[in-house]
Amino acid sequence: MQDGSRENQAPPPPGPRVRSFFHPSSFLAHPFRLLALLVAGLAIGLSGPHAWAWHQLRAGRSALARYHPEEARDHLARCLGTWPNSVEGQLLASRAARQSGKFDEAALHLRAAQRQLSGTSDEVAFEWALLQAASGNVREVEEFLQRQTEQAPEKAPLVWEALAEGCVRVYRILDALAFLNHWLGLDPDNLRALELRGLAYQNGKSAHKGAEDFRRVIERDPTRDATRWRLVLCLLDMGGYAEAFPHLERVARQKPDDPDVQVRLARCHNMLDRGAEARQIVDAVLERHPEHALALRTRGQFALADNRPAQAERWLRRAVQARPNDYQSQFLLVQALRQQNKVEEARTALKKAEALKDRAERLGELTSRKLSEQPLDPALQCEMGVLVLRNGHAKTGEAWLLSALRLDPNYRPAHAALADHYERQGDVERARDHRRQAREDKAPR
Repeated sequence: MQDGSRENQAPPPPGPRVRSFFHPSSFLAHPFRLLALLVAGLAIGLSGPHAWAWHQLRAGRSALARYHPEEARDHLARCLGTWPNSVEGQLLASRAARQSGKFDEAALHLRAAQRQLSGTSDEVAFEWALLQAASGNVREVEEFLQRQTEQAPEKAPLVWEALAEGCVRVYRILDALAFLNHWLGLDPDNLRALELRGLAYQNGKSAHKGAEDFRRVIERDPTRDATRWRLVLCLLDMGGYAEAFPHLERVARQKPDDPDVQVRLARCHNMLDRGAEARQIVDAVLERHPEHALALRTRGQFALADNRPAQAERWLRRAVQARPNDYQSQFLLVQALRQQNKVEEARTALKKAEALKDRAERLGELTSRKLSEQPLDPALQCEMGVLVLRNGHAKTGEAWLLSALRLDPNYRPAHAALADHYERQGDVERARDHRRQAREDKAPR
């Protein structure tokens, strides 16, 4: 009888002996194999972080090509975490920061690139010029950047982008539109050009045209949240509450604690006959942000609609205190005072409201027509600076006054306005210097 147990089976015939490469005895017999393994392991360990940095650099470059600067900033920050000395990484990170509106961060990256180069390069100089243009110092670099487009046409979109953005920033709306329309004539579906043209129209008080461009961008790329928010603002200015509402809901889900978003959501609820929800939202915002100017104005407006003028007056006085240059808050306060027969107070408030309205209309005239027709007139630039300063935009107003002095270093009204501005800022030395120049008699111009 055969026994099928393994113990009683004959052993297999001997075959060729195979020693595994990983068998401990093989390392003793072949020490070079051990060394090879150690070197390979070390190479893999060292190449891992560098492969990761290279991947992040490529991803950042790709995000910039799609005009997603915030995404690019994230990738490039990871890249620079491993490769802090990468000049290319620093230059791309600067571009991403600039396109995100973070100009100080962009400058830091450019300085880091210069340190690595122990000086500068054509690429660094180009990025500095783009940064200057985008931040509003257009005239100082415009000629240089235009030459760059002639010498290297592939740089043209970057130049048009920076020049257009800078023109919008300093209210040269027609000049911005000229750059952007030229760009879109060559590349009609460029999302960045459409975004910036929408922004130019929006700042130029053409909400309808701005909304058209923003819609086109969102249709092609629904992930562009900043553009969606600008579309919302245009739609609200146009009274398009029904169209704005679903966009606002999406933004509110992403930014549930943003008071600006919540107040506008309340406005939409109110205009769509959901007044109770609107008031709840605004009250919740004011609990967390008691001095939020737009929330205060909206709450006062709701009180007026509820026929509670005394309550509206309290809200609106707080709104005017929080934002003194807001025409709508001031005009609503006039209505609240009139409904309570506070004639003299209403008359005083109306004068302030009319002054704010006149200022806004003059700003609109300067930005939409005058400055583009007479771009080298120091008087217009000085007037622009004074008006912008009165609206509470210190840096932009100062830039306009300094620009007027670059056109005419002896223009005394600009010196006087700067002296007043620096006194308010507490900069005694500069205020004294401009006050002196404002009083000096100059040679006839």
